[in-house]
Amino acid sequence: MIFDKKIALFHQHAEDRDSALKMLADEFVKAGVVENNFYDGILAREANFPTGLALDEENKTGVAIPHTDPEYVKETQLGFMTLDEPVVFRNMGNMEEEVKVDMMFMMAIKEAHGQVEMLMKLMGLFADDTVISKLREVDNFDDFLKIVEDAGLTLE
Repeated sequence: MIFDKKIALFHQHAEDRDSALKMLADEFVKAGVVENNFYDGILAREANFPTGLALDEENKTGVAIPHTDPEYVKETQLGFMTLDEPVVFRNMGNMEEEVKVDMMFMMAIKEAHGQVEMLMKLMGLFADDTVISKLREVDNFDDFLKIVEDAGLTLE
């Protein structure tokens, strides 16, 4: 199951993008599902292929979907984090634009083809404003899991 390690942090404070990424990546390392250099892989991929996605075009706020190559991954797992104050990511659709991110879904996908499939599932989730509002407010893992299950995010 993609959330069975319960990697989720709610209403965290991070100084910037890198510290937010490190905070969540460290949870993957603690869970034993990624290699110790997973964070380095995330940063390297983020430098070339940014993962910020604006959900509110007017305010340029949104979500990030950081991930890296399967070589850094021991076991497929998704992690989730909300931030009390947004941090700046570059936009995945236009590297010149910035997105203020207050929510992250970090992916550790063992099979390369699985990344595209999971990205598509997450994009479906992001299209629902009600789900996004609930995710921004959630403060515990059980409620988080119910929100994503009810939204149709397949957990296999």
